[in-house]
Amino acid sequence: MGSSASADSGSDTHPLLADIALDSAWNTITTALRHCDAPNGQQSPTNPSVLKHSGWKTVRIFVSSTFRDFHQEREILIKKVFPDLRLWCQKRRLHLVESDLRWGAPKDYSEALALSVCLEEIDRCYKENVMPFFVNMTSERVGWVPLGDQVPESIRGEYKWIDLLNDAEKKMMHAAYRSDNPNAMFTLRDPSFLADVPEQHKSVFIDSNEVAPYQLRLFKKMISDTFPEERIIRYRCSYSGYNEKTGTLGLDGLEDEFSNAVVEFFKKRIRMQYPLDDASRDPYELQRNAHEAFMKQRSADLVGRDTVMKEIESFLLAPPVDAPLVLVGGAGSGKSSLMARVADMISTLEIHGKLPQVNEKDWHVFYHFVGAVPGSTDLFLAIKRLLKELEYVDESHMPKDLDTAVQLCSGALSSSNIRPVIVIVDALNQFDDENAARNVNWVPRKLASQVRCIFSMIHDTPQHKVLTGREPPARELRLTPLDMSERKEIVKNYLGKFNKSLDEEQMRILLGKESSENPLWLSIACEELRVNGDFRKLTETIQSLQDGLFDLEKQVMDRLRAENGGELLVAAMSLLEVANRGLLEKELLQLLGDEDNLFPSTEDGEEKKDSGKEKTSEMLPSYRWADVYRGLHVFLRPFGDSGEGRLDFYHRSISKAVRQKYFDEIEENNNVGDQRLPFSCGEEAYIWWHRKLADFFEEEENLERKLEEYPFHLTALGDHERLKDFLVQWDVVEALYDVEYSSRLLNIWHKACIASTEMEQAYIETIENFKNSPHVDQNELSLRYEKTSRILTQEGRFTAAMRLAEAAMEIEKQSARPERLAELYHLLGFIGDEEMRLEEYMLRTHLPRIRVIIDNLSKSIEYRKQFDTAEHKRKMGRALNRLAFYYSGWAGRGGDSTMDATTAKDLAIKAVDESIEVFSELGDEVFKADATTTKGVCYLRPCPEQIQCYKEACECLLRSIGENHVLVERLYLNMGIYYEEAGDTNQAYTYFRKWYLVCCNIFGDKHPRTKRSISTLNEATYKQIAAMCGDPVPDVTE
Repeated sequence: MGSSASADSGSDTHPLLADIALDSAWNTITTALRHCDAPNGQQSPTNPSVLKHSGWKTVRIFVSSTFRDFHQEREILIKKVFPDLRLWCQKRRLHLVESDLRWGAPKDYSEALALSVCLEEIDRCYKENVMPFFVNMTSERVGWVPLGDQVPESIRGEYKWIDLLNDAEKKMMHAAYRSDNPNAMFTLRDPSFLADVPEQHKSVFIDSNEVAPYQLRLFKKMISDTFPEERIIRYRCSYSGYNEKTGTLGLDGLEDEFSNAVVEFFKKRIRMQYPLDDASRDPYELQRNAHEAFMKQRSADLVGRDTVMKEIESFLLAPPVDAPLVLVGGAGSGKSSLMARVADMISTLEIHGKLPQVNEKDWHVFYHFVGAVPGSTDLFLAIKRLLKELEYVDESHMPKDLDTAVQLCSGALSSSNIRPVIVIVDALNQFDDENAARNVNWVPRKLASQVRCIFSMIHDTPQHKVLTGREPPARELRLTPLDMSERKEIVKNYLGKFNKSLDEEQMRILLGKESSENPLWLSIACEELRVNGDFRKLTETIQSLQDGLFDLEKQVMDRLRAENGGELLVAAMSLLEVANRGLLEKELLQLLGDEDNLFPSTEDGEEKKDSGKEKTSEMLPSYRWADVYRGLHVFLRPFGDSGEGRLDFYHRSISKAVRQKYFDEIEENNNVGDQRLPFSCGEEAYIWWHRKLADFFEEEENLERKLEEYPFHLTALGDHERLKDFLVQWDVVEALYDVEYSSRLLNIWHKACIASTEMEQAYIETIENFKNSPHVDQNELSLRYEKTSRILTQEGRFTAAMRLAEAAMEIEKQSARPERLAELYHLLGFIGDEEMRLEEYMLRTHLPRIRVIIDNLSKSIEYRKQFDTAEHKRKMGRALNRLAFYYSGWAGRGGDSTMDATTAKDLAIKAVDESIEVFSELGDEVFKADATTTKGVCYLRPCPEQIQCYKEACECLLRSIGENHVLVERLYLNMGIYYEEAGDTNQAYTYFRKWYLVCCNIFGDKHPRTKRSISTLNEATYKQIAAMCGDPVPDVTE
């Protein structure tokens, strides 16, 4: 389509007469049409209005030229210029679509109909952008000049046709000349290169018709006389030879004058017409807007799937359900488009008030597409955004770490007090955190009646197994392959956006491939066809497409390697595959800049160079990176402006294809066309890349970034010595330390499979070395003792933790600072408390240990009373709560000569009442409820007052924080004990089972508390009740 490839002008007019006629035609244009309106009533301003946009907008660029002679320029436009512009536009919330009509017209199209399609496409550019973004390329060919009878009357009337203009001139008139369009640019190629073109090939570049030189001269003159110089690009190039394989003639030198000029022109014009809104906004709102834009865009891509949509709609609008719906399918099965359509549909119903209210409250729709927008793979940020949109917490009370956020969110979604909400999360299995259980623990096992959750994920992933293995299990809905009509519609829609289409035979060949049933394969295939530069070989290109998703992705990698960056592209993809959380652009530039150390050993074992531990100071030059990134970006997640976010693969299938291509030991993978990969595949390659990144991040100065990558690569290498040396560095300890539970720090130790004894020894040695260093600060030493003690307590190394806490106490007794003494006595009590929690029963033989806990907590409380801050009061309230528990334990075990049972019980009631009073004063309903649980424990024996305390606490906790919280776990255990001691084993079983399920949800299957609950359910009485209820009994060996 576009301008004809033919050189014939369609006229036998004498050159001189033709020159006069053409001059007359252009005079008519100049005098009569210079100030005509744009077509179809469009406005024709001298300068297009500034168009503000809050959402995403489409920018269309129309390309006009003859075909054969501008093959090389069009290849550069479609494969380099427009991809670069598209990325730039995305940062401005603009979708760029190029109208490059090199192929796509059905074979039976007449030239007149093809011309009509081109003019209509320009109309579309007017409609989208007020003034079309338009580029004309002219050299020494005229193209098709339609004769009078070849132009339908409909075109003459609608487009004010002027005879004797060629196809390119007519499009220029329509897009730029009539309306004085400042968004139109003209490129004029200098013909000097023709001197080096062999005679047999010159006809590709030179029009043989005698009229052509006159028409071209006048056309170029009118461009120069009419349009300002900044919109005219004159460029030179050189002939580089004939490519027998592609049948094309090569031109060099287009990268500079031509390519750069086109990019800069359109950046300037788009920037002026669509300026960025730089107003600062709520980051949560910005995230939601980004997800909304993705939702709208991807929703439009959905084809078919009517049955699945009805099932999802039925699930979301059905009576209350207590488990989520999971949509599962293989890689590329179309889950994201379907989830986007679901989110769009439900959001539209909610906006128009068509969702039935719950208790006179409207629904809120939360949607999150993992990997679709910058920052979307961060589970912590996603949970915080959900909590913010639910108005469950404000920013001042937002959780500070992932574990707290998971627990808070789980409580919210199981709370009867939460607002009605529909939670839609696409690609749940692609969140960054590697702990699959934690990735789903933010979703409670039993959803509140006004909560609906729908998640998509790949089948058989850990997240899928966890959700479907729960009680109650998540409802599962599987995506089936596309049927033939859906495939055809996808192809037509995809190529239709670019005004292209396939004929029946081409469509038959494409859809005859088995993998065309996969939406991702089909979209990749369509994109490969879209960038195909030779429409004459389109059928051959279709036939050559690999049948298989991973195979097609690897085929695309081969093409991009040949076109964009060569070995640098291979290195970039290998580095991204091995990286833990992706790589910043500056990191990848630095890694690629070390070109002498880019690859592991070659096949014959020859080592290129050692990976080296020092970062090279050389960055990959920008112009080389631009070439690599142009090919790489099609595989990547959106990541924001340069230097922000992470470069990482968008789809897990790409990651798998990279592993197959560059890491698996398959001979065919080592060959790319006539070239071999620059390194050997296999496990050694993984080790080499991990070592390269470990060495690189060892020198990283940004500690938070270092923490993301360095331990990960050391763990992959099994380099325990370097990992231990890193984890005991005090800046690392402080960065990962959390007074409640240092999950990030302990997870690193656990993933490396380093024994707790080794961990303990490493920290003890480190703190001893600090103690023995010259001029050590005693206050700092005390703080290090305290923090290390808490970490070892969290790991269950109680003996060593107690020694360190006592060492800190010896230092603080000398300075006698009340605040520090309050903290350390509380710590000593906390260590004893944590160790006692692992005992299945509290026995009389435990009284000496209980006495130590009581003494330490009592001393902490006495020191706390000297301070009046809310934080000290809160800590004192918690200490009083635990003190009451141990006084009641003392009383329940009969006491001893130092304190009898009656005194202990009275002290327990006194302490718990003080705790309740403190939390009432602070307005802390949650810990007040926990203290109420303790008050029930203080009654020692089943009685109405005891169960009343438990029920009161249960109502408050479930209303405030939901079921999945450590305080509810404790409550359910005590309620089970109450009914067991009261002889009601059926009710006892109910609460012991709830206790077990909450433990699994909070701690996971392997935690000591969970194991204790499993042991209880495996008692003979409760196994019998489980059998009668039809409940599975958890395996005691799990």
